[in-house]
Amino acid sequence: MDGSPLLTQLKEVYKVHDKYLVKLIQLFETVQVKKNEHLYRSGEIVRYVYFVEKGCLRQYYINNNGEERTIYFKMEDGWCSELVSFLDKKPTEFCVQALEDGTLQRINQKNWVYAVTQIQSFTMGFIRAQQDTNYILKKRLAEATVETPEEKYMHFIKEEPLLLQRIPLYHIAAYLAMTPETLSRIRKKIAEK
Repeated sequence: MDGSPLLTQLKEVYKVHDKYLVKLIQLFETVQVKKNEHLYRSGEIVRYVYFVEKGCLRQYYINNNGEERTIYFKMEDGWCSELVSFLDKKPTEFCVQALEDGTLQRINQKNWVYAVTQIQSFTMGFIRAQQDTNYILKKRLAEATVETPEEKYMHFIKEEPLLLQRIPLYHIAAYLAMTPETLSRIRKKIAEK
């Protein structure tokens, strides 16, 4: 685990003291995921919090029309879970899918509770990570109410250029709440400018 992305984040970003690092790292287990594999689906109870060491995950839900709507993508150094389901042991309404083969670190509820109750720097770092995710989601929601589809796409390519190179366009369309055909027209229009 020495030199792993999780260890690096815990030391450098979360500022976990060396005396807690060994214990904290032992609370996680490494899992390999395959492209298109689901970590959990709607109706299941979420059993883990995941840290992405390598790969890309997407969280999505299926609306009343049966269409997938992507909520967010998590790439390297990102955390992914559904905390309401994880903590309250209630079925989730969301799904998480690997978009690439990857390596994740996961922590179960018992170990997560230990980490957040016993290691204050981990708790504060995790809270900051959740606040960052919440901020991004709120900003996206606010922008979605006033932006045109073209403006949404332009923001996406400015803010997430790596995602554009790594994931299929139909997932980007679902994330931007538009059809793949609309996204294709927008991309064509931008290319012609």
